[in-house]
Amino acid sequence: MDYKLLIQKLQQIMDTSFEINELQSIDDTKSIAEQRLGEASFVVHDQLYFHLNNENEELPLVLSVPAHRVSASERALIEWIITSMQSVSPLQADQTTEQSNMKLLGAWILEQMNSSEPLAIPEGLGKLTPVFSEGIVPFYITYEGGHDSGIAPKSMYKLLQSYFGGEIMLVLLQQDKWLVLAEEAIVLDRTELKDMDQSTDRTEFALESELMAFAEGLYEVVANEWVGVFNLSVHSPLYTLESLPSVTSLLMETIQLGKIFRMSEHVYFPWQFTLERLVSRIPEEQRSGYLDEVKESSILFDEETISTLEIFFQLDCNVSETAKRLYIHRNTLIYRLDKIKQETGLDVRSFKDAVLVKLTLLLYKVTKRL
Repeated sequence: MDYKLLIQKLQQIMDTSFEINELQSIDDTKSIAEQRLGEASFVVHDQLYFHLNNENEELPLVLSVPAHRVSASERALIEWIITSMQSVSPLQADQTTEQSNMKLLGAWILEQMNSSEPLAIPEGLGKLTPVFSEGIVPFYITYEGGHDSGIAPKSMYKLLQSYFGGEIMLVLLQQDKWLVLAEEAIVLDRTELKDMDQSTDRTEFALESELMAFAEGLYEVVANEWVGVFNLSVHSPLYTLESLPSVTSLLMETIQLGKIFRMSEHVYFPWQFTLERLVSRIPEEQRSGYLDEVKESSILFDEETISTLEIFFQLDCNVSETAKRLYIHRNTLIYRLDKIKQETGLDVRSFKDAVLVKLTLLLYKVTKRL
């Protein structure tokens, strides 16, 4: 590797100084570097180090720069530049470059999510633009518990690839939080896509149903592989790379809302949380103020009432179907609904009152659990 050219490239991008040192000459760093040899970079004492010629065990070198001078996306970009300049076998180069690209993509997504201004797509991600033009379906997966050290990305990638039956992109956003990007043709029915009239779009309902079935199957695969709790969300196909950060943010929010409003479930879909999303964005002061006004109607916040109303609303306010789902007599359900009307003045069999009670329950849940 031409180290002089490397430093010139980096200094053109960043207004900071870089140094190249022998690893043995840096106090308290060699042992940590050896432990993290599989990582492209690591931090010790506010100094950021990048592995260079790791294959030369006699004289390992590192590139160093003050850690506070480098953002997450810049760190990923530096890793990508070093990888592109390394002299390695073609197979190893392809694998390493792909890993660096995914790190760069993850860093760019997180930085864009935290920025109010649009950020330029990093140079190393340009090749993804035509890939997205063919349609990419994003999945967001989180994992809690089971393994303190988390799940190895390689293990997750191998399992996911076997389920998808094709190449995927796996982006580790944070420990045990993955963004999975798969080609639309892999996830959705290819035959149906080919046979579909070009002048008509796939109906929204059919698309959502197909995505839901695929996501449920994906959840079963990962949940049966490891001990712990998985949560998963999925979005409809994307056709531009620029839309990925905002959709990733939406998928993250969907899982947060799912854990509040549908605790017994683990697979969540953004189109099912439109009202919940709206309610969660109401300022806490206003939510609490409204609940204080209705707190005298404590029957609404009784566990039995909440579970009854949730099923009632889920089944479109159908009394007979709700009674069957709850395994109670129809008259028992009518008694419960009449009792709610008697204590609150709201008859949930009326559309207007049902909407008000539904909003009240959502406000209660989000205020209680956020």
